[in-house]
Amino acid sequence: MEHLKLAQEIIQYCGGKDNITQAWNCITRLRFHLKDREKADVKAIQALDGVLGAQFQGDQFQVIIGNEVLKVFEGVKKELGDLVVSSEEKPKKNKKRENPINVLFGVISGIFNPILPAITGAGIIKGILALLIFLKMLNPESDNYFVLDMISNATYYFLPFLVAFSAGKKFGVNEHLSATLAGIIMYPAFVNLSGQGISTVKFLFMNIPVMDYNSTVIPIILGVLLLSIVYKFIDRFIPSFLKLIVTPVASLLVTAPVVLVFIAPLGSYVGKYVAAFFISLFGVAGPVAGMLMGGLMSVIVITGMHYAFFPSTFDGLGGVGYDILLLPMSIVSNMGQCGAVLGAAFKIKDKKMKSIAFSSALSALFGITEPAIYGVNLKYKKPFYAALTGGAVGGAIYGIFHVKAYAFSIPGITALPTYLKEGELNNFIWACIGVGASFITAFIITMLLPLEGKEKEKETDKISQDHEGQMVKIPVAAPMTGKAVGLDQVPDKMFAEGILGKGIAIIPDEGIVKAPFQGQVKMIAPTKHAIGLISDRGINAVIHIGIDTVNLQGKGFEVLVKEDQWVEKGEPLMKVDLDFIKENHLNPITPIIVTNSDEYVNVLDIPMDMAQAGTSEVLIVFQ
Repeated sequence: MEHLKLAQEIIQYCGGKDNITQAWNCITRLRFHLKDREKADVKAIQALDGVLGAQFQGDQFQVIIGNEVLKVFEGVKKELGDLVVSSEEKPKKNKKRENPINVLFGVISGIFNPILPAITGAGIIKGILALLIFLKMLNPESDNYFVLDMISNATYYFLPFLVAFSAGKKFGVNEHLSATLAGIIMYPAFVNLSGQGISTVKFLFMNIPVMDYNSTVIPIILGVLLLSIVYKFIDRFIPSFLKLIVTPVASLLVTAPVVLVFIAPLGSYVGKYVAAFFISLFGVAGPVAGMLMGGLMSVIVITGMHYAFFPSTFDGLGGVGYDILLLPMSIVSNMGQCGAVLGAAFKIKDKKMKSIAFSSALSALFGITEPAIYGVNLKYKKPFYAALTGGAVGGAIYGIFHVKAYAFSIPGITALPTYLKEGELNNFIWACIGVGASFITAFIITMLLPLEGKEKEKETDKISQDHEGQMVKIPVAAPMTGKAVGLDQVPDKMFAEGILGKGIAIIPDEGIVKAPFQGQVKMIAPTKHAIGLISDRGINAVIHIGIDTVNLQGKGFEVLVKEDQWVEKGEPLMKVDLDFIKENHLNPITPIIVTNSDEYVNVLDIPMDMAQAGTSEVLIVFQ
């Protein structure tokens, strides 16, 4: 699919341009802030060719693309332009529902994602320099080394400027004014005072601590946050014709002294002590801490919690010169995902999924694990558990030998040179051993375990196969009793045109929704109008009760099962008040969609005048 077309469809299913207040991207994901999250059709986006997954994480809506994210984001930019709207324009009801921790992670990710290319690029150059010196191919006293070292260190030294600009954009204050604040705390004459033995500078009645803020991030984040508050407060009282002059001047005069005296020193101490805490933690309980963090890092990344470690990581790199937590634990975790998805690739029989698994393994090798996690390992479950185990083994090795990363880089195979430091070859050796142990452990476990989570066989859902080599046919029963009709009769373009996938629709006579096959409940819509299941044979199906019934906000629906619950074919899932739906002038027609239709040879619908819920076969999936 063309990248522009995919971008247009994603925007459409996000509720349109008018529902998007901000859009940005990271290495593998598109990220959106939406005015009304109910307008986002998550399942429709997940079904798009080129989309690996979609989810709400805190106040963000994330669309997982994988390696093509930059190309798709170019399409998003063409459609939305420089769409950046302050968070104040979001509905208040959304603010009340936001978890403060999720908001914090969202702020940190919004600040660091835009500057990751500069940081990772500089980190890779530092790693290459270390490798060239180790191989005696570059003299550290040469001019060539001096220039390359300058290129690699500039990003880290002037990191407060990059963070300030990004934080200004995130907090809704002028980015250039924010960068000016970074210039104030990093003013050369001020920084040089520390080398002259001067500890404080007197300003009016206040003492300003003399500190070097290069490579720090917490001081400037807190400073720009204060600047945004002060700027918006002052701006409210200044006449329009004076705003351009008075507001920025007054904001800097109020903010800068407070930042220099209180905020920046406090932020610097917090960053140093947090980094010191993690270093001491690994010093005291290295193997246990490494095993837990290495094993759980993939889960932490999925939830977005890894962004909480970014400030301490950069403070550690700028302070003690290395990171012992985020970067080392991420690389062993990623290599575990790589080993697991490669093992799955050898075992998967479906040609398309096998191809996806092999390409995902290559991406994971270079540190991009979303295609492996969302496209393969989570789908088959056991490879994901194998990856966690591999990460735990590698993490334990890193914890025992206190493996350190000396520069920030994407945690893949190309990051290994960043574990090199002159005179410390053992660190690099154990880094390689930990990565190899993580990869091999995950690969072997995946090869030993069956891919299928549950291998139940029931007469009511038996796969027919007359002889070896014949196409496999998997029947799917009607979810409700009533007339079975083609999707083209559904008054909703998303269903009628098969955008979500192939399937059939039921015009219900009875208000009982039953399981169309044996499998697991994977999703229940918060408004109860839709339920998603996955069969023991891997069929992903969504039952959507009625059209626009999301507007009922759960009224008229009684859910009888829970998410992750295993259900048998014909087991009741939900009670529906059909009369209530009709009284609200809504159509009760119920599509059942195979959302992973493209993974099968064909999905054949079987219309009939009267289909019985849980027994009448209305779909045949050909594998």
